[in-house]
Amino acid sequence: MTSDARRQALHAWAAARHDLTPEAVRMSAVADDASFRRYFRLHLEELDPAMPARILMDAPPEKEDSHGFVAIARQWRDAGLPLPEVFAFDETLGFLELEDLGDTPLMTALTSTEHADHYYGEAIGLLEQLHQLPPGNLPAYDDARLSAELALFPEWCLGQLLDMPHDRRYAAWNKLTDQLLAAASAQPVVSVHRDFHAQNLFLHQSASQHQPRLWIIDFQDAVSGPENYDLISLLRDRHWRWPEPAMARWIEQARLAALPRYAAAGLPAPSPLEYRQSVERMGVQRNLKILGIFARLTLRDAKPRYLTLMPRFLGHLREGLAFCPELISFTHWLDEVLTPALSLRLAEECEARDLRLANGERPEINLDDYDELAALADRAARLQRNAAAASAKSAAASEENKESAANTDNESGSH
Repeated sequence: MTSDARRQALHAWAAARHDLTPEAVRMSAVADDASFRRYFRLHLEELDPAMPARILMDAPPEKEDSHGFVAIARQWRDAGLPLPEVFAFDETLGFLELEDLGDTPLMTALTSTEHADHYYGEAIGLLEQLHQLPPGNLPAYDDARLSAELALFPEWCLGQLLDMPHDRRYAAWNKLTDQLLAAASAQPVVSVHRDFHAQNLFLHQSASQHQPRLWIIDFQDAVSGPENYDLISLLRDRHWRWPEPAMARWIEQARLAALPRYAAAGLPAPSPLEYRQSVERMGVQRNLKILGIFARLTLRDAKPRYLTLMPRFLGHLREGLAFCPELISFTHWLDEVLTPALSLRLAEECEARDLRLANGERPEINLDDYDELAALADRAARLQRNAAAASAKSAAASEENKESAANTDNESGSH
């Protein structure tokens, strides 16, 4: 069935559910995304102001399995998470009718760090609720899956987009993969949304709420995996690069909330620095994957607008690496090889495709754009030195206590 035919069939299906004909009720496009799903609004409110509009999802069953979406929506709603209600699901056609959360994604409300403090505090609270839910039958976000995602970077970004010769690629890729997988496996395993960011959080006020609150959408790819994945998805998304003090504040909020979970899992409680490094290592995995996915969306799926987002995620990757001293050789390769190559390629592609950002400028990677990175790296190094000094001091004190106890025992024995 063609795209237009599916749209007409969806319109007829949704109208019939409300005893209407397609001519009697308007349907308008809302959005598509990086998948094969499309979204529309059924304007029931135009016929009866007391009847709210509905969101319609077109998910071709040969390309998208919506059973997981429906199951998760019902399970997480029953557990108290704010998710849209599923009113109808035709698994044969791949059509869904959903509660309409309106047109206010969180990204439209983040106009300052002060606003972000409020809403990110609420979002981190939602994450804590989510992470307390048993993963149940969610697919495992394990080494095999994380490794397959990482492989998208050399395959699509380096190979297909940049056509980079193998002798120019990062030589210790397998070691880097092992390091990132080890960092992920050291975290508690929780229910992971897997695409938790400001475009998938909506400000909506239900009949039982006194003010707009955050609601969660696009949860169909949820998995059971490392808890830091959702946090770094929220804090390093496509729209913003937040100041370091704000990043540190939000990550510490998440750490404090997570401490009981570490204890329950039998894991040592992470210090603020250890937790920050864990979050940023997870971000390295995610941002490498995203660079690969955006290259694939451009070249395979004919969605070149994703090229305009690559500089942002390259910046996120570089900023996170400042907290990963064990990855310093990869950081040097990124600065010296990847960043110039990707900058040149994006300039060529955007010239050829006439791509521009919302402000009319062409997307490019400004090599001077990371003016805060030196200070950030210095701060990370200082934190690491302080942590090492504290650890050495603690170890020395422990040895002194042991020697003192031994001397006391000897003195007691001599009497």
